[in-house]
Amino acid sequence: MRISNAMVTRQSQSRLQAGLAGVDRLREDISSGLRLRRISDDPTSGAEVVRVGSSMRAITQFRRNIDLGVSRATTEEGVLDQLTNVITRASELGVNASNGTQTAQTRTIIKAEIDQLLGFAAQLGNTRFGEGYLFGGTRQGEAPFTVPPPATGTFSALTLSGNPVDPTGVTTLEIGDNKFVTPTHDGKQVFLDTDALDALRALSDALGANNVGQIGAAVTRLNTSLSNVQSLIGTQGARINEMEDAKARLTQTEHELLAYRSDLRDTEVDKALAELVGKQTLYQAAMGATARILGMSLASYL
Repeated sequence: MRISNAMVTRQSQSRLQAGLAGVDRLREDISSGLRLRRISDDPTSGAEVVRVGSSMRAITQFRRNIDLGVSRATTEEGVLDQLTNVITRASELGVNASNGTQTAQTRTIIKAEIDQLLGFAAQLGNTRFGEGYLFGGTRQGEAPFTVPPPATGTFSALTLSGNPVDPTGVTTLEIGDNKFVTPTHDGKQVFLDTDALDALRALSDALGANNVGQIGAAVTRLNTSLSNVQSLIGTQGARINEMEDAKARLTQTEHELLAYRSDLRDTEVDKALAELVGKQTLYQAAMGATARILGMSLASYL
């Protein structure tokens, strides 16, 4: 009989301890707002929470990359706008200089302003971004263009093995899983491939030579260069839109992940309160029943 009582006692205590642990757990869930505090609480949900955390950290980095890319692209867009103004003004001066009423002296005066515009355009090529040069290509730590620009030869200030090289190479940024964007052009694409610097220098040379035919040809080159620069502006606008759209999608994905993580980890307070009341009632009933059973003596069986 003593062995049976001991077994009943142990089983009753075990059930009471389990019931009390359940009550305490629900209380802690409600007070902390979390049902999943350790991965061991629910290994499957815990693994999902870890995966969600990794995805959210990646989103944070993608967002940083987008902010950097938009800043770089916006800076280039501003430079392109200024270059547009330079070319437009130079074209107006060229048209004026090609007028038959102009003289060699007045064309020399116009040439001085064209030279200033050319120097300013070269300075635009050396626009800094952060600690480097925006249009430096793969050599962002070096000024890509010679200022003041030379009368002949290359405009590039970069050399390789003693030979001049153009500023080329672009930086790509990851703005999503395996999704990359190139936020800016290099110096060669903006200032050389568009013919902006060469066309300005051609107009300066034509004005210096007082050659009306060459002035007209230089103006034509400038107009073509202007179209090329406008094309780059359109590209930059599309790039900025792409990055802004990607950022909006990241924000939406982040909200979805936060909601999913909340479902996995957070406590549904109303549900937990109802469950707590039920467990407390069962625990109190179990305590009463156990007290009555363990309080019975041998005489109760006779």
